Amino acid sequence: MGINWQDVRYRGDVRDVEEMFETYRVGDYLETFEENARQRDEGIRGQLLRDGIRLTAKLSPRIFSLFYQVCERLELKATADVFCLSSPEINAFAARDMRGTETTYLVGVTARALEQLDDAELRSILGHEVGHFLYGNNRLNALISMDQGNPSATVLPALGESLFLRWRKKAEISADRAGLLASGDFGASARSLLKATFGLSEKNLNLDVGSLLAQVEEIKGKPELVEEAFASHPLLPIRLKALELFSTSEKASRNGFPASGPLLTDDALEGQVDDLIRLTRRYPHDPLHEDLMRLVALGGALLLSADGDVSDDEVKILVRILHQYFTDEPEQEIVTDRQEIQTRLAEVTKRVREKGDDGDARFVLSRLAEVALADGALLDSEGTVILEIAEMLGVPSKTAYGILVGAAQAFGFRADVKLNRIAEQLRRNLQTGFKHDPAPPPGPAR
Repeated sequence: MGINWQDVRYRGDVRDVEEMFETYRVGDYLETFEENARQRDEGIRGQLLRDGIRLTAKLSPRIFSLFYQVCERLELKATADVFCLSSPEINAFAARDMRGTETTYLVGVTARALEQLDDAELRSILGHEVGHFLYGNNRLNALISMDQGNPSATVLPALGESLFLRWRKKAEISADRAGLLASGDFGASARSLLKATFGLSEKNLNLDVGSLLAQVEEIKGKPELVEEAFASHPLLPIRLKALELFSTSEKASRNGFPASGPLLTDDALEGQVDDLIRLTRRYPHDPLHEDLMRLVALGGALLLSADGDVSDDEVKILVRILHQYFTDEPEQEIVTDRQEIQTRLAEVTKRVREKGDDGDARFVLSRLAEVALADGALLDSEGTVILEIAEMLGVPSKTAYGILVGAAQAFGFRADVKLNRIAEQLRRNLQTGFKHDPAPPPGPAR
């Protein structure tokens, strides 16, 4: 049986890509980006011709032999143009040459990779990069912003950018699996990851996979280490552990990897990998910080319903605050049941008052004031909620009033009520007008 690439792919990778396409409709943007690139005729091939040396089968028979071994193991029918790139890093990449109908890969391999990796390791790193192509991961890199004037990392809004950055870690898990299938050797794949990540060779380090995998248990006890140190790629021990799990799974076995012994079922494999990836999420790991997040979420939810009219602006501000200060998944923290909110609010407020300080209380009240100001007005009902929470935190009403005024000075009334009314009326008029207008005449024939 052939390799089923969708079967091999990590399910967390699949889910995030589906969400990007469905929620942010990135497909339209990617098509526009690619057509723009074709019109400008500035493809990857041009960059490689400019920055690298094209290798031929005669000049470098080893790399061509290894590439075609990878194609054979991954059951791909393709040819390749291979380029050597001058770089002190151990790296490689593969992309499809869009010219013509035949599948031709543009393969870039750094000189250091060619010199430092043995054949099995190089097969693994080539398979990893081909995996990125097979899954369309390289295409999604077009979402990364190239505008130096844009402070964001991507062209997506804040929550979309957070989703993209989380997805990139999961995409590495899928590509690592392709690399393992290409090498056929877990040890070689592990060594290639180690060398590519740190540039170390056997001269300086005896690769003990067991020792590296043991780090995962330490990380589980101190997840803040992951958050502080790693942004775009999962921590190496996490990737190695995820790859080891795959190497001992039914999924790997049925896709050609010579796994032996008791094999993990698909659900067991993906569940354990989910747990590993969860260690890399942005989330408050300190108990006090977690309570501050919960207090903002609970108090914010109470504010949303204080005047009986939940506005989109207030909801958006609360979600943005939770995302900015605390977590990649703010929607998971918002409680909607009023009775549950009241019960949990009392418990969390008590803990914050006992363990926090004046600065923590001010932080919470300032964030809640932002939410209250989001709809363009500070109503008595909203002010009452904030003053009640201030009292629960032991903050004098005089101080609480000062925080409200300070928030208005710093952030202003977020929404323009008059502008919203104008926009709503204009929307209704346009809908009515388009509903009754005849269809426009067809354009001129071409």
